Amino acid sequence: MTVSTDDTAAPIEGFAPAPTSDRPTVGNYVRWFAAALSVASAAIHYGYAPHHLQDDWAHGWFFVLIATAQLGFAFLVVTRPRRWLWALAALLNIGIIGTWVVSRTVGLPFGPQALRNEAVGTADTVSTILEGLVIVLAVVAIFAPRLMDRELRDSMGARFTTGALSGVALVAAFVMLTPTYVDAHAEGGHSHAAAGVLTGTTPCELSGPAASPGQENTDAEGHSHRGPTAQQPLTPEERQTLIAQQQQAREVAVKYPTVADAEAAGYRMSTVYVPCIGAHYTNTRLAARFDPARPSELLYDGTSPDSKIVGLSFLVWHPNGPPDGFAGPNDVWHQHNFNGGLCLKGGVVVGAEALSVDECKARGGAKMGLEDIWMVHDWVVPGWECSWGVFAGECPELGGVTGKTAWDTKEGDAPDPLQALGS
Repeated sequence: MTVSTDDTAAPIEGFAPAPTSDRPTVGNYVRWFAAALSVASAAIHYGYAPHHLQDDWAHGWFFVLIATAQLGFAFLVVTRPRRWLWALAALLNIGIIGTWVVSRTVGLPFGPQALRNEAVGTADTVSTILEGLVIVLAVVAIFAPRLMDRELRDSMGARFTTGALSGVALVAAFVMLTPTYVDAHAEGGHSHAAAGVLTGTTPCELSGPAASPGQENTDAEGHSHRGPTAQQPLTPEERQTLIAQQQQAREVAVKYPTVADAEAAGYRMSTVYVPCIGAHYTNTRLAARFDPARPSELLYDGTSPDSKIVGLSFLVWHPNGPPDGFAGPNDVWHQHNFNGGLCLKGGVVVGAEALSVDECKARGGAKMGLEDIWMVHDWVVPGWECSWGVFAGECPELGGVTGKTAWDTKEGDAPDPLQALGS
């Protein structure tokens, strides 16, 4: 990397005039290092912007805009350095890091992950470190002008050190853009096409959007998305235990083939039919603990007495995290506590989580937080094996119309699933 030693360049506004000797200053190398850090962080943001654009246009364009701003700073800081430029760079990177911290702790107030904290990933951690270093250099440039103007006797050593550190930053950024990290991020819920199964043509997808964030999958990084999640390998012992558990679950499916059978056994309708997840019939007495032979919910393809069973769901009250559940790591449990929870009326869901308190009241219901209630679907009914996974949040084979059955065909635009839940 070539470091400019041209002392005729304009001095940084607010700093003392540049020295008249031909020796480079500390500021020369600080500016080049800050530029390299900013370019590296911009590369990461540009690289992951397409995945975020598939989730939400605002999320994706946020990545594009901050990457462009970082590139602009990198260019200006080595060509026309000014005190205000350093200040803007500090504010920009503080804002980026602050947004990242909020998204990883309490969740952003908007977007596909609204109010849902995301897990910390490798790429965003590397980018945050780079941005933090830019902030440190900006503070030095703004508040230590004499240090910036200090001449260096060992220019070769400074040049080597700056080049080596800049190279490390750039290499780290480009490693984050390799398939190892990009594909993992995509499988984590930011690139649905990469999964190879979310095609937009399955009955579930054609029926309309997901009625609730809770029915989407939650992956290892904490992201929610439609479609399959990568299945983790099981040990031989876990495999044998899971075989036994699923055999018990299938026996339940055979025992209650219709809604009439479920109601005779004490199950009561808790949701109308919803595409991708079925009509839920719940027995709250079975929600005290997890038992594969005693699911607290049965899922049907409609709500008439002769509607057929399509799956099972285990709704379990379990404070301080999900229950142990099925053997192995693939039964990812979910909750319905986003935005104050579901809208319930007489034990029946009449509105999903996106519904406001006032909208819920207008339907005669009340919002109910379900912080200690955990759920997992179990698609083990013969003929309804789910191609997105046995524990998937949605079954793509299950289409139809909300409030009707899996076999109805929608007319015109897909119905609003939130409105249909209240019908």
